This record gives sequence, structure tokens and C-alpha cells, in this order.
Amino acid sequence: MIRKLSGVLAVMLALVMCSAVAAKSYPETSEDGLQLTKVKNIDAVYWREGASLEAYDMVMISDVDVSFRKNWQRDQNRDRISLNSRISSEDMTRIRASVAEGFLEVFTKQLEEAGYSVVDTPGENVLSLVPAIVDLDINAPDMSMQQPGITRTYTTSAGEMTLNMAFYDSASNSLIGRVIDERRAMDTGNLRWTNSVTNRQEANIIFRSWAKRLVKALDESREL
Repeated sequence: MIRKLSGVLAVMLALVMCSAVAAKSYPETSEDGLQLTKVKNIDAVYWREGASLEAYDMVMISDVDVSFRKNWQRDQNRDRISLNSRISSEDMTRIRASVAEGFLEVFTKQLEEAGYSVVDTPGENVLSLVPAIVDLDINAPDMSMQQPGITRTYTTSAGEMTLNMAFYDSASNSLIGRVIDERRAMDTGNLRWTNSVTNRQEANIIFRSWAKRLVKALDESREL
């Protein structure tokens, strides 16, 4: 019994150590001179000292830059025998456009429902967002349109992505802050049919979580 307990404790200790090594660390100061600020449930928030969101009741969102995880295309194509099923550069362009479109739709809806105007031009009281989705990793991109016959793919999770979004005062174009946050789609542990619809739904869930955090930050700044 003692030996068994010792073995269990050793495994638990190893898991804790692996988790600690795997956890990402961020420098106290960003390359653009912002200070790391601890915010619950966000990987990293860098903020300019003394900056506030209090004055902003309008938001301008720049085009969303989307980039895939390194070697994503190569890894996806490794086991795809049929040429029709392989991920092409055109497919990646289509996916990037879809992700960017979904991000903009969700953020616009969440902001407007909360009473914030989403505008196209800079000005006083306009917060400028410059978002980027990086390390996009879709476990099973929907290629059914390119393949003959009925093809279904099953996964336990749609994948993951990281938001790297900068905040600017649009009138002065001065940098206010930056948010970095990695999110994974829900993993049920059970295989589920994965297609373009389910992938979009999972991405929208992540987008809504980020948008709601932004709305909350804006609301709390104005209350203060």
C-alpha cells in the first residue's frame, strides 16, 4: 500500500512539474513599453500606466489578421492521400477570411447590444482595436466540398487559437494596451461530427467570450 501511494504521489508530482513547465511566461514589460498587468482568466494584459477606457463609447475594429499554427498545413496534409482532400493555399485563404468575418460579426454584435457604437472612422471617444488571431489550429477543417461522395470527420475538439489585440486611442493613435489570450474549443472527450458549421459555432463561442470581456472592461471603466 505504501509503495502504491508513493507511486501515485510521484506521478502527481511529475504532472504538476510538467504543467509548470508548459505554462507560458510573459515578460514584465512588452516590446512596446507596456507593463504586464494581472487580469483574471486572461493570459496576459499589457497596459500603459495611467491609461483608462473610461472615455470611450465608440469602437473601431481594424481588419482581423489571421495566421495558422506553424506547420499546420503540412501536418494536415501528412495523412491525406487523395489530392482532393489536401489543404491548399486557397483553402487557407478561405478559412482565414471566414475566421476574420466571424470575429468581426461577433464583436460588432456584442458591442452594439451593450450600447457601444461600432464605427469606421477614428475620432474623439473612439477606441481603436487592432486584432490578430494567431496560432490558429483547426483539428478538422471541412473539406467535404472538395471531395466526391459523403465524407465525415469526427473529433473531440474543434481546435484552438490565440488572440493578440492592441488597443489604441483612435484620435491620437497612441497605444493604450494589448491583450494576449489563448483559448481552446470545448473538449467533450467524445467523438463528434466536425464540419464547417460546427467549427464556426465553436469559434463564435470563443469570440463571444473575448467580446464579453471587452464589454465588461468598458462598462467597469465608465462606472469607476
